[in-house]
Parts: sequence; structure tokens; C-alpha cells
Amino acid sequence: MQRRRELAGRRVKRGVSRSPWQRWGLRLFIVGVFVAFLVGAFYLVNRGVDWYRGQTATTLTEESQSAPITVTITPGMTAAEIGKLLEERGIIRSSAEFVDLVSSRGSESSLKPGIYRFYKEQKLVEIVEWLEEGKGSPSFKVTIPEGLAISQVAALLDEQGKISGEIYARLAKQPDKFVIPRVGGEKVEVTTLEGLLFPSTYYLIAGEGAVELIGAQLEAFGAKTASLPWNKAQSLGINPYEVVIVASLIEKEVKVAEERPLVAAVIYNRLRADMTLGIDATIRYALNKWTGPLTDADLAVESPYNTRLVKGLPPTPIASPGIEALKAALSPAAVDYLYYVLKDEAGHHFFTSSYEEFLKAKENQPQ
Repeated sequence: MQRRRELAGRRVKRGVSRSPWQRWGLRLFIVGVFVAFLVGAFYLVNRGVDWYRGQTATTLTEESQSAPITVTITPGMTAAEIGKLLEERGIIRSSAEFVDLVSSRGSESSLKPGIYRFYKEQKLVEIVEWLEEGKGSPSFKVTIPEGLAISQVAALLDEQGKISGEIYARLAKQPDKFVIPRVGGEKVEVTTLEGLLFPSTYYLIAGEGAVELIGAQLEAFGAKTASLPWNKAQSLGINPYEVVIVASLIEKEVKVAEERPLVAAVIYNRLRADMTLGIDATIRYALNKWTGPLTDADLAVESPYNTRLVKGLPPTPIASPGIEALKAALSPAAVDYLYYVLKDEAGHHFFTSSYEEFLKAKENQPQ
């Protein structure tokens, strides 16, 4: 019994007894593991903060360096056309997605024209919202009606108060300051921009003026008229620039759309017959007198624009013709008319090839 107690005592004593080195080694190991854990956690936390800061800084830097992309949405553009334009400019990834979103919101007819400044990778829904609200850069609209001469456009601009009409008129007489569009594929040398300033609605950014408007009009003329059948000019006995002159006369003379080809026919028939055109609008252009009756002195004014006295076309257009007037100038009606007289206040004319009928109709024309 005594022996068992001694052995048990020894086993117990061996189980709890450790050397000083062993005790300190275990403690150091535990402390080391804990310190390593703290260091690792500190590194990960700070590494994560640095990474986040880096990502944020990169993003902000990219956004600050990303210049806005200016896009002009013109009146009448469909959602599909707008989507295609935005995709081509790299603003959106898919025009189809744009159209689908617009369709789902039922805003196909409420996308507003104007000048917008979008950013690459801008959210698609935000882009659509901007277009719905007309939210873009500060812009203003200028509408130039068909058939106005430069002097008339200048007066209109002064009335609107956005662009100086005086500067516009002065610049329009300095074609060398602008890129002149080709007319019917031909380069033209002109002394005035009359007739080449395409009538339409233009959107300009606040701060822009006559220079930008004229530039936009010239660019529009080139783009809008490029597909016209200019090859017909030769068979009509004139060059493409002279077609523009004829179109400007049509624009000033015609109020009823279907009469454009008829007036064109009268002009060409009189040119072939070596007659004066006798179009009083050219005299008004020479005098810059667009209202009120013409006096005998007015009708006798010495000017290359007085088509009562000078045969042939005037030297330049007398107004800015629209597409329909240009089409009529290229495709006159197949009639032998030489005269026309205003027959009612709505703007309808009486056409004839007989001088006697012309005189009779003239007696009854409205004053």
C-alpha cells in the first residue's frame, strides 16, 4: 500500500513539474501569436483603407478628367435616332437598351431637343430623365424661317435679343471667314452668304453668337442639300449656284406650296425667251424695302437686282430657300406659262402664257 502511494505521488509530481525555460517558451509563443494576429489585423485594416482610398481617388480623378460630351438633339429626332447618336458618341453602350427604356417609360414623344452635355458611363436612366426634362447645358433656340433675306434675319435676331443682328449681317458679307459648303458638289466663290444660310431651328450654347449660328447654317446647307438631284441643273441651262438663286426667287414669290413648280417654270420659260423676269421681290431686295408699295422711282432703280430692267437672274440669291423651293427649282412644272398674277389674299396666282390674259387678270388682282 505504501509503495502504491509513493508511485502515485511521483506520477503526480512528474505531471505538473516544468523547467523555467519551458514555462517562458510557452508564454513567449502565446504572446507571439497574439502580436502576429494584431499586426496582421492592423496591416489588413490599413491595407483595405489604402485600397479604398486608392479606388476612390482613381474614380474621382477619372471623373474630373472626363470632359463632357456635347450632343445636339434636333427637333423631330426619334428615340431610335437619338439612341444611335448617343451610342456613336460613346455615351451609352446600346441604342436598343435606350429605346427599350424610353418605350417602357412612355416618353417617346416627350424627349426634348436641345444641346446636352453627357458623360461616358453615365447611367442610362439619368440620360433619359435629362432628355425628358430638357436638362442640359444652358442653351437657347433660334428659328430662321424660310424665305428671309440676311437683312430680315438680322432684324429678327435683334428682336429676339439673343444674337446681335448687326454682327450677323456684317459677318454674312464676309464669306472668307467661313467654310463655304459645296453646292451640287461644286465649289463656289461668293461675295455674300445670301442663300447659303439654311433656314431651320438651331440650338446654341449660352454665350455663342452670330459666328456659331452662321457656321451651323452653312453646315446645315451642305448636309440638307447634298442628296438633291443637282445633275438636273445642266439640262435647265444653269449651274448649281444659279439653282439656289432661282429657289430664292420662288421662296419670295410663293405662299401656296403647290405653286412652287409653276413659278419655277415661268422663270425658266422667261429666261429661254430672253425676257426680263419682272420679279418685284428682287427690287425690294435691292432697296431693302420689304413692306409697303413700290413707287415708280423704286421700279426704276438702277441695280443688277432690278429684274424689270435687267435680263437674266440677279447676281446672288435674294433669300434663304428651303428644301422644297430648291426641289422646285430643280424640277419645274412642264408648262408654257410666262406670266402669273396674284388672284386672292390667300396667295394663289393665276398663270397664263398669254400677255392679254395676264393684263386682264392684273386689272382684277387684289391690292
